[in-house]
Amino acid sequence: MKWWKQFGSSSGSLPSASLLLVLWTLLPAAAQAQISLASAVNLALQNSSQVRIANAKLQQARGSLSEARGAYVPNFYIGAGLGYSVGFPLGTPNLFNAESQSLLFSFSQPDYVRSAHAAIEAAQFSLQDTQQQVTLDTATAYLDLDRTNRQIAALHEAMSDADQLIVIVGNRVAAGVASHVDLTRARLTRAQMQLQQMQMEDHAEELQQQIAALTGLPANSVSLDAASIPALPDPTTTSTLQPTQSPAVQAAFATANSRMFTAFGDNRQNYRPSFQQITQYSLFSTFNNYQNYYTSFQQNNFGFEVQVTIPLFDPIHRAKGIESSAEASVARHEAEQAQTQVSAQSLALQHQLRELKAEQDVATLQQQLAQDTLSALQVQMQNGSGAATAPAVTPQQAEQARMDERSRYIDKLDADFAVERVQLQLLRQTGGLGTWLHTQ
Repeated sequence: MKWWKQFGSSSGSLPSASLLLVLWTLLPAAAQAQISLASAVNLALQNSSQVRIANAKLQQARGSLSEARGAYVPNFYIGAGLGYSVGFPLGTPNLFNAESQSLLFSFSQPDYVRSAHAAIEAAQFSLQDTQQQVTLDTATAYLDLDRTNRQIAALHEAMSDADQLIVIVGNRVAAGVASHVDLTRARLTRAQMQLQQMQMEDHAEELQQQIAALTGLPANSVSLDAASIPALPDPTTTSTLQPTQSPAVQAAFATANSRMFTAFGDNRQNYRPSFQQITQYSLFSTFNNYQNYYTSFQQNNFGFEVQVTIPLFDPIHRAKGIESSAEASVARHEAEQAQTQVSAQSLALQHQLRELKAEQDVATLQQQLAQDTLSALQVQMQNGSGAATAPAVTPQQAEQARMDERSRYIDKLDADFAVERVQLQLLRQTGGLGTWLHTQ
């Protein structure tokens, strides 16, 4: 149930992780509400240390932009110095001084501002990529746990049929119409189901722990809401998404642009003038004998100047420009390599999705065939075979058909999840997980 809506905003947005955690702790253990997929992802995003790191890097990039722009904003300093001198005064007798400086023009500073803008863009794409990965981990674990829970329920039904089959075969052995081999085979099938059940239950517990670690909720309070899982897009639609939409690729190219602008700025530090304004005010003292040695002494002094710097020979900045150009080239090649890798991975996932879709169709037909066979046997048991020479359907055959149908159903769930997992990976590469998640 959508129990969070009464606490959310009028737009229906999800509440914060802290509010969800508080409400969760207030719920009685016996009446724990189900957590939807959207709520689980929302909690995971706010609980993830990777997302916090990406957010911090974004704030760092914004700070770098403010620093680059701040070069044009006049700074302001004040100070004071009290002292007494005997004889000819040494230094300046400042009682109070104020100074302001700012950059008026530089060929390099606009490139540094552009570099900071590109760095912010890269940090934003990196944050999106991190959010997509956390969403993928949470959604995959959520769907896997839902699949495993349904398999466990189906296996319980199959084990009940296996128990009934053991009783039937045991009675037939006692009546002398079946061999001990049949009874051993039935017991072996039951033991194999028992082992499979243990493995599924262990896997479900591990998934609960994983979801609890992602969301910050207690593991024993994780109860899924299967109805909250949106339908995944058609596989043919998923395969047409472009890998260039990947936030990771976009972040790589934005980083390359940032390095390129930095290289432009570093190379323009040489042979190009820069202009800076300097404004000063000083209040001189009258008790340091200055008036005895300077005929035009005055207490209040003000100065303004525009300082022009032309670097004719600066080996440090020259070497810095070469270094920045090399870093920009490396970043550009890394971005192109990332795009190639994502494109190759996307193509491999599309091929894998096509094969898994075919396996899903086979598993669906096998499960349908087992269901049809079971239905036909049930009809024959109730109404007879319809042919005088046809053998009658035995309870042993009916129980075996029920077990086969449940086994095929479990296989179908495995095939469905294999397709869903690849579809989620494709959506993660193209940044479409958020859109899919909110289609419900």
